[in-house]
Amino acid sequence: MVSLLVAGFVDETVAFLPFGALEPLRRDLDLSYAQGSILLALYPGIGVVGGVFGVLADRGSRRVIAAGGAFGYAAGLLLFAGGTSFPMLVVAIALMGFAGDALIRATDVALVDVAGDRIQLAVARATLLGTVGDLAGPALLAACLTAGLGWRAAFVAGGLGMAAYGLLLATQPLPAPHPLPVGADGSRRHSGVAEVIAVARDRQVLRLGLLSALVDVFDEPFIAFAIAYLTVSRGQPAGVAILTAGVGLAGGVAAAAWASRAERSAIAPSVVAALLLGGAATILAAPHPIMAAAGAAGVGAAVNLAWISLEARVLTLNPGQAGTTSAVVSAVGQLAILVPLVAVGQLAILVPLVAGVVADHGGVTQALLLYVAMAALFAVVNARDRTPEPHHVPAEALRSPRG
Repeated sequence: MVSLLVAGFVDETVAFLPFGALEPLRRDLDLSYAQGSILLALYPGIGVVGGVFGVLADRGSRRVIAAGGAFGYAAGLLLFAGGTSFPMLVVAIALMGFAGDALIRATDVALVDVAGDRIQLAVARATLLGTVGDLAGPALLAACLTAGLGWRAAFVAGGLGMAAYGLLLATQPLPAPHPLPVGADGSRRHSGVAEVIAVARDRQVLRLGLLSALVDVFDEPFIAFAIAYLTVSRGQPAGVAILTAGVGLAGGVAAAAWASRAERSAIAPSVVAALLLGGAATILAAPHPIMAAAGAAGVGAAVNLAWISLEARVLTLNPGQAGTTSAVVSAVGQLAILVPLVAVGQLAILVPLVAGVVADHGGVTQALLLYVAMAALFAVVNARDRTPEPHHVPAEALRSPRG
């Protein structure tokens, strides 16, 4: 189980690098904020295509998909490290996003089978380790910048580490997929497309997709613009701004640690909304890096609490179809613009792009104001969510983990 739980740590450590390095790489390669925003949006946006790995993980070898994803991720990181032009960075980050999707979806689906009825606790612990990765990423980048090695060195280190993780996964006996249900003709041959369509018709899945999209708005792209704001508008050195945002995410660690407790109260939507909106507004108004870090801590805590609740619901909503459900939820969040009534789901991709254009024309302060407005929208939508959490497992059932 340990090799699966650390997937989030490995992913989040390297996933921060393109976002945290936005300012130095923009200067080195003479990129505009709009070009930088394309990179920021493409990274999670490639999940529209990468979602196919969720469906495959329900039906094929999780070990092959996970290990292959890690090796592909490593190749993308090393290509990004050697990037000399915007098109080259686009190719590199597309590869990183696509391969990263394979890694995370396969390990998530395998974790469902290994954890059994302890999935909520497993998700919380994986999120806790992922949040530690949120801190490790800024630390790695800040160390490379402070030591004069530059942002490229951080990508090389990340690529080598990801390749090593791929080797580890390749040696793990991950659970085999569940047998396909028997059809009316006695056959187990069912179309993956038909399964996806069936899952996509579930209104609960659509709702979870919209909520996930709103949470994703405040992931790495938000941090990137917060760092740019602290650097450009508040005059902080790049290293200090990166550490301010990174240390502030310790709030996410605290929130995930609390959620990892066997006995705890339910996650209150009103608390999550208050933390997110208050944190974003504090970063914008803070006159000192310490206050900005406190605001980032609130955002980090809100994102983790919301994510733990949503992820546990997604992975357990359709037994035996965790990967397919997860893929559909992600697709809803990224393709919802095709359906006017749920266009809010496209925010995870549109917000970084719009923020980049706003930053180029009105400054990064205006871009951060856009995120504060998104936090207010999240508060409104989150307050209307009444979906209960999955059953919380008693402490005595958690003392002998399998795997």
